[in-house]
Amino acid sequence: MKLTLNAAVRLAPPSAVCDHWVAEHLLARRRYRLSADAAALLVAAAVPVDRDELAERVAGHDGRGRTPGFWAGLADSLQRSGLIVEPTENEDDPRVAWFVRLREEWSRRGWHEAAEYHALTYDYPCLDYSEAARAIATDQQLMRLFQSREPDADRVKLDYAQQPGVDLVEPSADLPTGDLSTLWDDTPGTARLDADALAAILSLTFGQTSERHPRTDAAPLLRRSSPSGGARHPSEGYVVVRDVPGLEPGWYHVTMRPFSLRRLDGPDVDEPTLVATFRETTRRFPFPLRALVVLTSMFERNMYRYREPRTFRTVHMDAGHLAATLRMSARALGVTARLFYSDEAARVERAFGLDGMREGYMLTVAFGDGSGASCAGRE
Repeated sequence: MKLTLNAAVRLAPPSAVCDHWVAEHLLARRRYRLSADAAALLVAAAVPVDRDELAERVAGHDGRGRTPGFWAGLADSLQRSGLIVEPTENEDDPRVAWFVRLREEWSRRGWHEAAEYHALTYDYPCLDYSEAARAIATDQQLMRLFQSREPDADRVKLDYAQQPGVDLVEPSADLPTGDLSTLWDDTPGTARLDADALAAILSLTFGQTSERHPRTDAAPLLRRSSPSGGARHPSEGYVVVRDVPGLEPGWYHVTMRPFSLRRLDGPDVDEPTLVATFRETTRRFPFPLRALVVLTSMFERNMYRYREPRTFRTVHMDAGHLAATLRMSARALGVTARLFYSDEAARVERAFGLDGMREGYMLTVAFGDGSGASCAGRE
């Protein structure tokens, strides 16, 4: 009898995040913790091989001298778990065939991991809100279950609250100087990006407008001018000030309590540093660069509410809402803002001292004077 690795199984070696081997069955949506022996056997079965030959082959490389019988028994256990199968099961199962075809087609475009994520979340069951009362009751029951395991209190990042800072004003309706027609016409803005304008943009985007008190035993949820799924607000804001009158050049975090810009320890904001960290943004922004706003996502903040399969989508929606608000606020104030998604995440995360597995880079927004403003100098 021949055996081979299940085509829907992905192996992950030990890493800084996980200290053991893991096998993920993407179609069964199950994750298995593996011993090094089991991982070695699955790797050896990457191509179809006779069961007894597989056991003998691995036994021949076993430094502990265990018999082929030991390895054959382990192969049987892995087969019962569905991690290795007879080759015909890979060939005849229509769901496996769909997954193999999907991964091959998407991988041609460099989307190998995206294909696996798509398979993992495909047809993921969601609550049916057509029966609102039942769905809401189920939702609250789930949240209480989560809270029985760990508190629901992660709302804002306060790591830099003790750093020197600059206060920001709370958001209000009189901060913008433009109106809706200003946002949608083609007339270029003519304002300079100074400290007051940047502070107003940050206030309109990140400032807290109200609180929502959940019916479950959770900390109050903040609300901003931009919507956020479940009011989780996973996005954090960082500011790189290059040339903004009234603000000292440097690296900052938008801290919510107290609402302020808090100074970070970082390199000088010079041309080589900015180009090295924000290569695509600095190359593509067509105006003199005054400041950058970087959006990151605190993944666990959203995962508490949505769990793993849906977190990927909701964090991107949240960052997109804030990015649009940043741009519209800038437009209403007569200054220029452009969105860029292509900066290298690892470089940006290193610059801010972030662990990308916990708080990941999402996008960059570049700011400059209004494109209709004079470039002859500041008034």
